[in-house]
Amino acid sequence: MLKQGRLHFIAVYLFFFCAIAFGQQNDSIRILEKSLAEKLPDTVRLKTLIRLSDICMADKNKTNKGEVYISKALELALEKKIPVPYRLRWLNAMLLKSHDMPKKAVSEMETVISYLEEKKSLREAGEARNYLAQLLFFSGQFNESIDFYKKNIELARKKNLEGIIPYAYLGIANVYLQTNNTVEREKYLELFLEEAKKESNPALIGMACFRIGVQLMFRDSNLNTVMPYLQEALKIGQSIQDSLSVLTTLNMIGWFYYVKHDPDSSLQYYLQAVQFCPSSNIDGFAKPYGNIGNIYRDKKEYGKAMFYYNLCEQYGLKTKDFYILAALYKDMSDMYIIRADYKLAYDYYVAFKKSNDSLNAGKYLEGLGYARAKFDTEAKEKELQLLNLKLDQNKYFTYGLAAFVILLLIIGFLLYYQSKMAARRKISEMNNKLSEITHANLRQQMNPHFIFNTLNSIQYYMYQHDKIATNNYLTKFSRLIRKILENSQYTLVPIKDELDVIQLYLELETLRFKEKFTYEIIIDEEIDTLTYKIPTMLIQPYVENAVCHGLMNKPDHGLLIIKMQVCDRHICCTIEDNGIGREAAMNLQKQKDSPHNSLGTKITESRINITNALYGTDLKVIFTDLTDAGNNPAGTRVELQLPMMT
Repeated sequence: MLKQGRLHFIAVYLFFFCAIAFGQQNDSIRILEKSLAEKLPDTVRLKTLIRLSDICMADKNKTNKGEVYISKALELALEKKIPVPYRLRWLNAMLLKSHDMPKKAVSEMETVISYLEEKKSLREAGEARNYLAQLLFFSGQFNESIDFYKKNIELARKKNLEGIIPYAYLGIANVYLQTNNTVEREKYLELFLEEAKKESNPALIGMACFRIGVQLMFRDSNLNTVMPYLQEALKIGQSIQDSLSVLTTLNMIGWFYYVKHDPDSSLQYYLQAVQFCPSSNIDGFAKPYGNIGNIYRDKKEYGKAMFYYNLCEQYGLKTKDFYILAALYKDMSDMYIIRADYKLAYDYYVAFKKSNDSLNAGKYLEGLGYARAKFDTEAKEKELQLLNLKLDQNKYFTYGLAAFVILLLIIGFLLYYQSKMAARRKISEMNNKLSEITHANLRQQMNPHFIFNTLNSIQYYMYQHDKIATNNYLTKFSRLIRKILENSQYTLVPIKDELDVIQLYLELETLRFKEKFTYEIIIDEEIDTLTYKIPTMLIQPYVENAVCHGLMNKPDHGLLIIKMQVCDRHICCTIEDNGIGREAAMNLQKQKDSPHNSLGTKITESRINITNALYGTDLKVIFTDLTDAGNNPAGTRVELQLPMMT
């Protein structure tokens, strides 16, 4: 545990340093939740939900509950047609950021800033601009983020706004951390410290000293340079009774002494860290106990090492922290190898692998949960946009009606004619929009169908109790799901992205049906797969039919060839298999008394028709039944004539 990479330690310790303890938070939540059970006016209920969301989102252990209250508040505003308050938009931006949708979060914060500036809430507007700059950084717009922070600093100085400038300097320093610009990061951390001292804010001064100390630690590891900053951070944390910052600083100093090969000093600070850790914060005990165990292991005091290792294990099991447990069991296995007790070394290595597997499984489930949360958030976002649109329509309708009456009295005939023309244009726009929405719905139907078929393959390996193959299959499947989620956001995708999905699908099928078939993907050099685009998930259903109905029913080895070449003014995509042919496949389905109705190809045919109507293209699909010299079925060829779209 003590030998992890530098960036990992920075991220972990800075995260704990920024945590805030709320004294009577749980009591406040209970009182507010109890009030929701009573009959309240809609506006009061909305304010109560927003207050609950605020409290929960500020506590990392209650963010899930905070998301629930944000969703309820948005639903209430939608149902009762109440304009969304700026604070709810801000909280929704935080929720969108956590679901990896920074662009939508930026849009929400721009609305918040406009409102606050209009209301002359200058300090809160400054805080909102800092958060918007953070969102720009989170979305990868580093230069834009730095420029926005600097503009906010200038505005804060001009308006004498307190509490804005230090956090802006800290934000710029964080950007330079991401870009590995050490010189600029140290410069802005020093400015952060300078502004914190100007505002006489002990908590910010302590935070700045800690961050500068950590930065210097990983730059040159000079004890005389680093320790004054960390000691000052420790002193301030103790003076303001911030046990969490004291714990974080003690852990960092202990680790620093450890890497400087001073185990006695390291041990002293780790023991202090355990003493300062609040009893309610059981997450904070496991790491220092494990590190103390490592120190005693290095000193060859194995009895004491095992004592602290056991304490680390107890807290790791309580919090189900598989990351800590995996590192702990690996350290214990290494210790028993040194002691030549290979049986215990093996036992702890097995425990290490199990913890590591649980960690990977947790990440996989977290990824699936993240995808679902992102889908739900997007749905709520669409509902919110619809509410705003309806509110705007009601407002504009009132103004328009008054103008219509006045203009009707003056130039009635002309207004009537113009309104007719406007209505026709609106109907035309709605028809185009309807086509786009229908196209999007059909595209969304494709993904569940494809995922359902792929999950059958994973189930096969699970029943075979083949853990290695199952893990390999799940890894490829998770990559495939990510590619499908990414591609499904667009109507058209580059040919390369479509081929990546097909490649992953075929890898999964060849894993499932070992030695059953092979495949080749041949792309003409004239085709720029990054420039030319095609409708997403258009080719895959035909590849799936070739595998499932042509090759899987073939008694001997099968071959699938996917070829793309330029033909005249379009791209010709050929999917050819040497399977049993379409007629034989249909007969097999009839014998099973369950005629196959290919949902994927039917959806694809509908999408082709809509694409041709919407873009004026000429997509075609040509089926050819192949035969051998004896006129016996020898496979199927499907030719897709794709227009060259960019």
